[in-house]
Amino acid sequence: MMKINTMVIAEAGGITYFSLPCWEKWGFLKHGFSSRNGGVSKGPFVSLNLGFRGGDRSEAIHENRRRFLGLWGKKEEDLICGEQVHGTEVFLVNESFAREANGQIPSTDALVTAQPGMLLGAFSADCLLAFFVEPSVPAIGLAHAGWRGTCMGIFDRVVNAMCLNFGARTDSIEVLLAPSIGACCYEVGKEVLDILSASPWREEIVLCPGTRPGHPFMDLQETNFNILCKAGIRAENIFRSDYCTHCNQHLFYSYRREGGGPTGSQMGIIFLNQGGSK
Repeated sequence: MMKINTMVIAEAGGITYFSLPCWEKWGFLKHGFSSRNGGVSKGPFVSLNLGFRGGDRSEAIHENRRRFLGLWGKKEEDLICGEQVHGTEVFLVNESFAREANGQIPSTDALVTAQPGMLLGAFSADCLLAFFVEPSVPAIGLAHAGWRGTCMGIFDRVVNAMCLNFGARTDSIEVLLAPSIGACCYEVGKEVLDILSASPWREEIVLCPGTRPGHPFMDLQETNFNILCKAGIRAENIFRSDYCTHCNQHLFYSYRREGGGPTGSQMGIIFLNQGGSK
């Protein structure tokens, strides 16, 4: 089973966020996952909305990002993220491409790097963000997955990319699964079930009985735990939080809870600290 309650809530500068204490011992690694608290956004975006897709005021988002990233001494112009199209593209981030791409990698849902100072970011409002680190290299990754990316094994592709590009070892890679919509709230229907049944990962997919015929509940966290284990990650090296983004309105934005209406986004960040020791 996955380790539960390993993430902790922290607060700094009036901002509430989540981190994994056992990773803090490494001077070379910095990471965090935001809550919705501590920003300036109003209405359905209140208050620390960090994503542009929902329709919030751009000046509020820029201020929120300034506050959140500033906790780690970073600026918005340092941020590198994927377009997040619910695909499986994994991109190797290097310094020259980050400058050319102006910080956003098209058609990409996962990023990997071994370059110190590269600030990897991703956004979610129910989907699952996974943070990867291979401490012996060191190398890191950050990936976004909803049900589509899960069915296509995007986290397995991140593991493969880290092994291929950095010589990472699967038995050394550690993975943190951030808060996401839980099996308690993630009802799926025929469209999802048809794709799940054709997935090469169908044996790893976890569905729970639903309240309506033909509409089970999908467990994103357990499913991706199973996929990561099959990819060679040791079970004891997979960590998560048991917070459900749909249930905990005071802490998280949730696209599903709002019925597809306007809402904000959480952000996950991870980077290799320049000058940090292994």
